Amino acid sequence: MLLQDLRYALRRLRQSPAFTFVVVLMLALGIGANTAVFSVMNAILLQLLPVSHPEGLTYVSIGHDQVMPPGASNTGDGSTSFSLPAFEALRQRSDVFDALIGYVPLSLNGNVAVRLNGALPEEAEGEEVSGNFFSGLGVRLEQGRGFSMADERSHASIAVISYDYWTRSFARDPDVVGRTIFIKGSPFTVVGISARGFKGVEPAVSTDFWIPLQNRVDLNAWGMPSANGASINTLYSSPRWWALRMMARLKAGVTAQQAQQALAGTFGEVAQQGVGKIDPKQWQPVLAFTPARGIAGFNEAYREPVQILMGLVAMVLLIACTNVAMMLQTRAANREKEFGLRLAMGAGRGSLFRQLLWESGLLVTAGALLGWAFALGVTQALASWSGIESGLSPDRTVLLFTLGISAVAAFVFGLVPLWSAMRAPVAGVLRSTAQNATQRRSRVLGGRVVLAAQMAICLVLLMAAGLLLRTLRNYADRNLGMNTQGLVVFGITPQSQLDAHAFYRSLLQRVRQLPGVTSVSMVENRPGSGWSNNNDLVLDGVEQKEAMLRSNDVGAGFFHTMGVPILAGRDFAESDTQTSQRVAVVNETLVKRYLPKTNPIGHHLGAGKDTATIVGVVRDSAYTSVRETPMPMAYFPAMQGSTIGTMHIEVRSQNNAESMIPVLRKTVAEAYPNIPLEEPMTQQEQFDKSYVQQRMFAAMGGFFGVLAAFLVATGLYGMHSFRVSRRTAEIGVRMALGANRTQVLLMVLSESLWILLAGLLVGIPLTYFAVRPLKSMLYEMSPLDPVSFVSSIAAMILVSMCAALIPARRAATVDPMRALRTE
Repeated sequence: MLLQDLRYALRRLRQSPAFTFVVVLMLALGIGANTAVFSVMNAILLQLLPVSHPEGLTYVSIGHDQVMPPGASNTGDGSTSFSLPAFEALRQRSDVFDALIGYVPLSLNGNVAVRLNGALPEEAEGEEVSGNFFSGLGVRLEQGRGFSMADERSHASIAVISYDYWTRSFARDPDVVGRTIFIKGSPFTVVGISARGFKGVEPAVSTDFWIPLQNRVDLNAWGMPSANGASINTLYSSPRWWALRMMARLKAGVTAQQAQQALAGTFGEVAQQGVGKIDPKQWQPVLAFTPARGIAGFNEAYREPVQILMGLVAMVLLIACTNVAMMLQTRAANREKEFGLRLAMGAGRGSLFRQLLWESGLLVTAGALLGWAFALGVTQALASWSGIESGLSPDRTVLLFTLGISAVAAFVFGLVPLWSAMRAPVAGVLRSTAQNATQRRSRVLGGRVVLAAQMAICLVLLMAAGLLLRTLRNYADRNLGMNTQGLVVFGITPQSQLDAHAFYRSLLQRVRQLPGVTSVSMVENRPGSGWSNNNDLVLDGVEQKEAMLRSNDVGAGFFHTMGVPILAGRDFAESDTQTSQRVAVVNETLVKRYLPKTNPIGHHLGAGKDTATIVGVVRDSAYTSVRETPMPMAYFPAMQGSTIGTMHIEVRSQNNAESMIPVLRKTVAEAYPNIPLEEPMTQQEQFDKSYVQQRMFAAMGGFFGVLAAFLVATGLYGMHSFRVSRRTAEIGVRMALGANRTQVLLMVLSESLWILLAGLLVGIPLTYFAVRPLKSMLYEMSPLDPVSFVSSIAAMILVSMCAALIPARRAATVDPMRALRTE
């Protein structure tokens, strides 16, 4: 019986290919869009690490919205960084932890040079970790072994690589365990491969390899530079340097609050190592434990935007489902004769429902499969746009979500046409009259109400899309204070055996001689990367209270290369070296705020041996991102520093900036075959990456708006087409009695106009309140932006008229005599 129903359902759907295609497409778009957005929400807010018992893992940070204690320094996020002594003291507390795990990147951006035997070096994401990293997390290994505490204590030269890196760089060579790889020029033996799916614990980053904690300066945490064989900050020799990140597996029965109270004493004692006694009024030794769910650091930043998008895409699904429901209802109305005939021949109501359920189930299944494929493609695009390397792919939770909404849709769509089937005119099954064919007034009114509601929802989506897209345009049009056209940038890290000062002088000279290059300089923190140096502002020997000074170390001719106007004084020169007077260039915001109505040239920044004389003033320019507000800023010559680590080379060329990247790769490889270029790109691309989150949300919002308009237009077109086909006889009579084609055309268009007006009547106040939560996602504009509002209403009018125009033109061309003969 079930197989027979299935065959009949397939046959019925094949007989209506256009109907089947449109329904499946609508469901695919609605389900696929929801699945893609839920994938983002799942990855950022819900997903657990792919390890044993992931629910017990927490990220450790400093509580009460504090950073490291006064007198300490840090690299990275001050609230998630700890000193090595703090880590070692805390992990002794076996009464609180089953495991406390430490980890830290090998460079600021995580990328370091890795070379395989006989191959050119490549960039790879690397971390150094504590000996219990794999065992404490519960990571399964595909091959080999993880690390032990003995490996940590001996700082062993061994590495575990990720499954993805094994696939990408070793083509899953089964004999990779035991092979040697060179990390920043130092040999490491591969001892294991992590299980498929494990991408590490760094926020949004897919880690390629892990090594035990190291005490070597050339492999220092965060890639901190060294000078004369020593580093200013190292994990093992600088207790005041807070650089290590931690994850914890709390003991069974121990809550985060209990752990916080139990560890306050231990943490308070060890925090004072290297910084001296701490005033409890200034800083409190409080730890915070955040469940390792979603992507750490992205949870709060993305929570509200993702939830807003989830609400918007749910509206899209609602429009798609109501469209499908109306199409099924219309199809059921056209099948009343079939239903009546089957009932007259003895078919039960249950068998009719089972048949309709099969048909809706097949439609939803096809829509869900196509929607899943659509979601996979969209999710890959979102991963690229967002810069999230780990976790942003549909998993079992996302699959269950898709199956859940598909099952509900299938059941509901089976119920929608059941009403027509149950009320099929059994007695009049053989009569085909206008009376039988005429729609009930309530059904027509219900369809209009649904379409008006759809238009109201569509207006909200179009308004949201307009706001987000105009925000994106504001980012793109922002004056950066520099000329990024023709500018390309790449990072580079000298190997430990090289004299960094000589290395950079030689490299800059080589690049400067390339054809088409007009100027070259370098910078420590690449503009637009999000990184910045932040210190207290000391001006002319006086510390400015509650004032922060941003700074950056740059090369000679930096402002000329970047196209930043010099307002007073001079640019840095090749003569600004370690043996010359320390100098600085400041931005106009610092001058306006702290040196107004005076000549800033000759004033001094800093104190003691770090005092620098101001020799220039430059216009404000973007530093960490496009969106930032200008802040007091100082630039210092990198060549005057005792140490130089990773620097970013800025190259201005007369040629196309992107075309310079292969040339630069070749030039560096010829001179330094063991050093790869790090993240080469145009400087404009780097700034574009600084608002990648906003670009992702704007693209999704714009897509949802267009998708909603398409679905609403489809629903309007379907309703008008059905109405015209059912009113053919009426239209024929009207035309036979003297109505002209223009009057018939206006009759159909007027119905669409009344639906539009009803939709706008509800949609305008609804939009007024619905877009207010978007305020945090907008840039330099109001949620009630009039241009977006007028554009959205104009788009709704265009959609409504276009959807009604084709059926109206068809109605206006009806032949009265043929219509009457048909009746």
